[in-house]
Parts: sequence; structure tokens; C-alpha cells
Amino acid sequence: MAVSYYSFWLVPQEPDLTYFQDLINGLTERFKTEPFYPHVTLYSGSLPASLAVTAVVKGLSLTQPIELEVITLNYETHFSKTLYVQLKQTVDFTQLVRDLVTAIPDAPQPRLDPHLSLLYHRLDAVTQQTLTETITLPRSTIQFDQIQVIAAPQNFETQSHVASLRCVHSKLLTLS
Repeated sequence: MAVSYYSFWLVPQEPDLTYFQDLINGLTERFKTEPFYPHVTLYSGSLPASLAVTAVVKGLSLTQPIELEVITLNYETHFSKTLYVQLKQTVDFTQLVRDLVTAIPDAPQPRLDPHLSLLYHRLDAVTQQTLTETITLPRSTIQFDQIQVIAAPQNFETQSHVASLRCVHSKLLTLS
């Protein structure tokens, strides 16, 4: 059976969306890297071709915006965590991930690590540390009101991988 690889993203609402997009764009310009949309990855994995991403998203129980608390601005040596905002896991976040995993046949339970990446690159630790000391976040929480489904490469380690990310579906989390 054919499979495709997708990432399910939680996307900030305004004004957080504009703030983080501007921050990401500034960093990508400075370090000559590929820009990307601000997000927290909920789940990444293969989906059978017979399973529509719209069906997965439609079955989610969370139908309202979600708020995540900022823990810290941090960095690691991993390409996908060059520079990021670490967020506190909440009951709503955990349930959202659980709903996704339940809707995808044979999906493994992911390690929950809510964070919003600001840069995908390889930098030395001194530069990373300097960035964490010079960036000031405007609030202690971030509001999210959208889920996006992204066609993504299975391996995510280069700028060409960043450039290949494509949104194939989105859903607003609204009080209705």
C-alpha cells in the first residue's frame, strides 16, 4: 500500500503569528536559510494513501484555540531545534496529539515535546547562545488557532527539506 509522509502543525493566531513569522524571516535572512511558517509539530509520520488528511483533521475533538505557556528560549545541535521556544505541555495539547494518533492506523505514540522552532540551520553554540540572549519574546503564552497538514520529507536535515514543506490542508480552531 502506498504511503505519504505528513506533519500536523499547530499554528499561532494573530498577533503571535505575525510576530513569530517576522522573527523567523529575520533569522532566515541573517543566516541565508529557507523561511518557514511558525508552528508546533503535533505529529509527523506516514499515512496510508487510502486515508484522507481531511478525515484525520475532521475527527479532532479540539474545536477552539489553544494556549501554550512559554518555558524558555533554547537551542540544540539538532537541525530541527537550532533555535526554538520551548512550550509547556497542556491537557488540550496532549489530547490533540492523542486524537491524531488514534485517527491514523498503526501510528506510533510520539514523544511530546511542544516547541516552536525559530531557525533550521547548523550553528555553533556561541552563536546559538548569543541569539537566546538577544531575543525577547513579547508574552509568556502563545495562542494557536489553526491546524495545518504539511506534506513533508521523512528525513528533515537540510535547507532543501525546509524548502520542500507544503501545506495541503488547514483547519481553523474556532468556537462554533
